[in-house]
Amino acid sequence: MIPADSHATEPQMLVAALDAELGTLIQVLDMLDIEHEALMGNDPERLEQAVAAKQNAIAAHLKSRSYRESLGLRDSLREQLEAHPTLVNGLRERALNLVTELNDLALQSKNMNARNGKLIAGLKERTNTSLKVLRPEAANITLYGDSGSAENTMGSRLLGSA
Repeated sequence: MIPADSHATEPQMLVAALDAELGTLIQVLDMLDIEHEALMGNDPERLEQAVAAKQNAIAAHLKSRSYRESLGLRDSLREQLEAHPTLVNGLRERALNLVTELNDLALQSKNMNARNGKLIAGLKERTNTSLKVLRPEAANITLYGDSGSAENTMGSRLLGSA
């Protein structure tokens, strides 16, 4: 399959694709913020909802990014847009502003995700410490594995027994 050439795409479509991608990235940021609030509030139900909503927002963002790439805008977006022959009448400036905002929000997203990850690690450590105090023999239980799901290496009765 031959990759699309952004010069063959209507300039308005390129700007609209960048604008749509920015909108989906803003949704990801919103979900990361809600996830953070749920973590801070120790609200498991809200956290579960936030994580599901974040996954949906990420999927929508990846879909919009894929669409933008299908139009021929891939790597070096700024350079591609600066050299694009049909981006005129303010469209080039609008597209370049969108790319700047996309880059800024992508960095913000990375930082927010790292913040939430650190908070999760702290909560996990606190839970492990509590388990060690309450059930010393349960100190070696892995609450969550590398895949993010509970490890099924121990009998179900250990934590449920009195």
